[in-house]
Amino acid sequence: MNKMKDKTMKEFLENNAYFVDFFNAYFFDGERVLKPENCMELDSEMNDSNTDLEKHVDVIRKYNDGNLYSAFIIKNQSYVDASMVVRAAAYEYVAYDRMLKKLKKNKAKEKLPMVHILVFYTGERPWNAARQLSQLVEVDERFESYFHDYQMNLIEITGNTSYNFNEEDVYNLFYICRSIYDQSIYEGKSNNFGLVKSSVLKVVKTLTDVEWLNLEELEEKGEIEMCEAEKRWLEVKSKEWEAEGIKKGIEQGIEQGIEQGIEQGVELGQVLLYKTMLRNGMSVNEISKVCSISVENLKRVLSN
Repeated sequence: MNKMKDKTMKEFLENNAYFVDFFNAYFFDGERVLKPENCMELDSEMNDSNTDLEKHVDVIRKYNDGNLYSAFIIKNQSYVDASMVVRAAAYEYVAYDRMLKKLKKNKAKEKLPMVHILVFYTGERPWNAARQLSQLVEVDERFESYFHDYQMNLIEITGNTSYNFNEEDVYNLFYICRSIYDQSIYEGKSNNFGLVKSSVLKVVKTLTDVEWLNLEELEEKGEIEMCEAEKRWLEVKSKEWEAEGIKKGIEQGIEQGIEQGIEQGVELGQVLLYKTMLRNGMSVNEISKVCSISVENLKRVLSN
């Protein structure tokens, strides 16, 4: 599954507008400093046969706008990796080594362009691994002033850090995934996204595997209304939860020997349904709408 996630994200980031949007959001707080038209695919001299750089670093671009000449790399990471900070450092220095060899080959004397690598973490678990080399290394205080501490640039979907994306597709991808991971999307906030491109939602589906996104529907339509997609899923799930709750309620009613156990079992089943929906991230207001029960009565039932 991780290979599929990496492949999907690589294809998404091949779009230069999306690519520079990540760097503008991370380094410049959303200011459009980097322009997509100034991005060029970096030549094969950047690829290292020993470290398989091209395969493991998802997208590499050479950037030149007349004032800024740099190499930008995005490494997509779908799981927490304790060695990522070392790998990121290795990618940067391999890139410098490749460019240096090219300069020597051409007998050029100019300085190398800067290399910037951004690790984009798309997993659901919070990133709890090292973000800088000193968190991995036991640094002796006698050598501390000589230690070269590498700090990794990490942008992660989980957490509370906000990023100012300019591209609507990048914003939707990032914040829909975040709202799924923290379950805020089930609090009636999906209206904030409105119409979303199916191509973006396919990436969301691959990353999160959320049930209410249907790949067949995404293939048929160019855009999907987020709240409608979620609403249809909730209706289907509520019927499943209701059937399960009624069954359990009837079983409990009969087991307890309650008179008219089936009738009371149905009532108990409805209560179990409401509680199941709550456990699955739905708010009281959403349950009220789906199950046609007033908020007041619902709160009263749940409090018993």
